[in-house]
Amino acid sequence: MIDNLGFHTDRDLHAELATLTREITALTGRTDVGLFHSWEDQHNTWSRLNGLRSHARTLTEEIAENDADTARLAAAIHAVGDLDLGFITYVVYGPKALPVPPLHEVRVIERDNGYTVPGTVRRRVPADQVEAVKRELLLAVAAHGGHARTWGRSIRDYRTQVTAY
Repeated sequence: MIDNLGFHTDRDLHAELATLTREITALTGRTDVGLFHSWEDQHNTWSRLNGLRSHARTLTEEIAENDADTARLAAAIHAVGDLDLGFITYVVYGPKALPVPPLHEVRVIERDNGYTVPGTVRRRVPADQVEAVKRELLLAVAAHGGHARTWGRSIRDYRTQVTAY
């Protein structure tokens, strides 16, 4: 997506993973050589390396999910027959026009300002599970230690937003 200033607002996950891989390779080479200025430098390097490896695993899982969503929509658009016509149909009529059942994104937002509550976005939800996920997310917001208690709000100050894709 491009915003009104011409900047890309979507993350390029594959480029992020390539950058992480380069950093991991560089730090691995540094640890293999073992020339550290101090014990603290060695400890910090190993800590940074383990942190980058953990982030790379998380990013790899996110890439797999996004690629699966893209492949699902691409297969559905190709099933229409014509790639351009299938894409235009998807843009104009939404996921209901494609020959695959739509998945849903469910999120909890504040009623007054539309702010998405952190940690309350669920993607890839089938249609038959939407209501259960909505209840689960609202209960998590209202639970002891949840967003509502933290900010002095009640469950009535929140609503769920469901988007099919």
